[in-house]
Amino acid sequence: MITKETIQTRFHGEITISASDILVMDQEILGFAKHRQFVLLPHHPESPFLYLQSVTDPQLAFIVIDPLTFKPDYVVPEEEVPGLGNPEFWAILCICTVGQSANGQGLYATANLKSPLIFNRQTRHGGQFVLSLPYPFEYPLFGEAQNNAGAQP
Repeated sequence: MITKETIQTRFHGEITISASDILVMDQEILGFAKHRQFVLLPHHPESPFLYLQSVTDPQLAFIVIDPLTFKPDYVVPEEEVPGLGNPEFWAILCICTVGQSANGQGLYATANLKSPLIFNRQTRHGGQFVLSLPYPFEYPLFGEAQNNAGAQP
């Protein structure tokens, strides 16, 4: 029997989820140790972004993206992600930061490639992992800055 639960979300209001929708953070998101259960929700139909919504805190939702959508050579060494099983079953997401540009003329968006969120799609368990590879914490997603960041792994 599938258990259903109604939760409040930051961007989607009240929704109903099932236990099989929940992602469990065995490895905490840095700075958010008390938050261990999340669900993935769509940003909008054509968007590559998703919301990683806390099940227990309606105001806590991270904007995330699959790094392969903008950096096809992104890799995560298997030995740096202990206990998640076969990489064939991994889902990898990066937390994004969106803000006002320094000149106030628009928005900027970056993705944290250094500390991805990795989940086993079968077990629905995972967490945030800090990689030893020289990926940046703030990889530009749009505009000229992204072109300049292309030399980084």
